[in-house]
Amino acid sequence: MKIAFPTNDGLSFCSDFSQSKAFLILTCELGEITGEEMRWNKTNDVIFNSDLFLNPINDCQVVMANDIGPLFTGLLRGKKKDIVLTQESIITNAYVHYLENSLRKEANTCCCP
Repeated sequence: MKIAFPTNDGLSFCSDFSQSKAFLILTCELGEITGEEMRWNKTNDVIFNSDLFLNPINDCQVVMANDIGPLFTGLLRGKKKDIVLTQESIITNAYVHYLENSLRKEANTCCCP
């Protein structure tokens, strides 16, 4: 499973989803991080296009963020992405909470199939 985190530095969340310069992508298998990559968002430098903005996370199943506005919430749900909102500012802390199911709506759902 791949989880996308909007970020500008790879360590903390960008508080405004639509202004993030990149997405940190973590690949998770059985609760372990097996891959990590930064995917830079090139659309911030040109006329904004929401579909191009979301291209870097097309293969991700989960998007975790501090806040996502209604436009991107609708687009992400339309692309069958699980949206997880968190108050954490540090990405690794949010990932640990996600693994512990403390951020999941479904209390009995395993986070990594």
